[in-house]
Amino acid sequence: MKDLQWFPPIPEPPAASARSGLGPVVVAAICGLLFLWRGHLALAIIVWAAALLLALAFLSPPLRMKILLAMRWFADGVGRIFTVCVLWPFYVMVFGTIHLMLAVARVDVLGLRLDSDKPSYWQPAAPERKRAKYYDRLFALEPSCPESRLLAGVIAILALLLVLGVSSELILRSMGFGNPILYRVDPRIGYYPTPNQDVHRYGGRIHINAFGMRSRDITAVKPPGTFRILLLGDSTLYGGSYLDQSQIYATRLENLLNQEPGVLPGAPQRVEVLCMGVNAWGPQHELAYAREFGLFHADLVMVMGPAADAYRALHGVEQLPYFVENNKPRLAWEEFLAHLFWEYHLRLTGGGESFDDHLHAREVIEDGIAAWLAIASLARAQGARVDFEFLPNEDEVREGHASEATQRVLSAFVPELKKREIPFSYPNALFRPELRVPKVYHDEAHLDSYGHTMYALYLRERIRKVVAEK
Repeated sequence: MKDLQWFPPIPEPPAASARSGLGPVVVAAICGLLFLWRGHLALAIIVWAAALLLALAFLSPPLRMKILLAMRWFADGVGRIFTVCVLWPFYVMVFGTIHLMLAVARVDVLGLRLDSDKPSYWQPAAPERKRAKYYDRLFALEPSCPESRLLAGVIAILALLLVLGVSSELILRSMGFGNPILYRVDPRIGYYPTPNQDVHRYGGRIHINAFGMRSRDITAVKPPGTFRILLLGDSTLYGGSYLDQSQIYATRLENLLNQEPGVLPGAPQRVEVLCMGVNAWGPQHELAYAREFGLFHADLVMVMGPAADAYRALHGVEQLPYFVENNKPRLAWEEFLAHLFWEYHLRLTGGGESFDDHLHAREVIEDGIAAWLAIASLARAQGARVDFEFLPNEDEVREGHASEATQRVLSAFVPELKKREIPFSYPNALFRPELRVPKVYHDEAHLDSYGHTMYALYLRERIRKVVAEK
């Protein structure tokens, strides 16, 4: 029996050479350079640190053992954290409730604590500390070193914090944080996107030209043989960062009109659609921008957006934090925390109050209407046609009529438009047959990609009708 080999020897794994680990290190270094080239310095440093750690692990076997030990502690810590996060709510709610009910009812099923003189299933045992030492001596292959365990614990904690920081940064960046559109603060206009930006965020590309428009680059002077349309509006025109530049209705409209540009007055060779839409803009912002930059020699000026924009006064970005030019956040966490602090201060100070039910709503509407009429007068003075396009929100389309806030603006504004013979449209029934199609609206007020396509087709016919009128 003694000659039998009960347990065959386990072959030693081949020693890893430095050459075998060179490939991953080179790949990590290249990835770091790519991150640096894209402007992500923090990610590049993290990747390079990981590459350096991997190189040291292959070059030094003793250090590799400590790194492996640290990774074991790290994995154990992650497992414990995951277990606590998953099981702790269930443990507290279920077992805590049962334990509380049994304690209140003085029911001791196993006879553990309530009555010491009664038979109990409780069996005394050695303390956990003594049993752990016994098991450690029984199964350990080599004596443990307290110093190495302390170092491994420190490395594991640092590695855990590093992995959590990197993973959360990557998750936030995948959600769109860390690369926001920057804004320029202007004493007359209020704010508008900083010129000359090219940003990839959320759903796609956002390009801001030299005049703060979400449009391709243009010249201030209209080129010969061009029919130019200037769109002024809010975030419904801007399209939101969840859409690529090619998906917003301003871009789609330009492509549609350029399929047959000769049907427009003067038989132009091409059509330019300028998209000057900014989040939370109202009539005061639009008028100030038109006075500051002019109308770019547009043949047609169209004011876009919900009628409820008339409630907006001249102020900063409503309900949203924004970063001014030359102050771009370095980390996604910085933008995420800015959103949290903005929301906290908004709730604390009571900011963001709507004028819908305010005592001075009528005066605010009158100021907004006066600003819109001033844009129309400015456009007509320069020989341009004017059109107002009021976009209904999802609830108005579903219910088939304007909301109280919208109706209040239309009742005050439409008579003034008719008096001046200015065309307008409120296509409440445009999207109603399509509401069953997924994602006509991205949210209550903003269109999604399919809604932008439908609206561009509608606006093409609308423009042909407006320019055909004398």
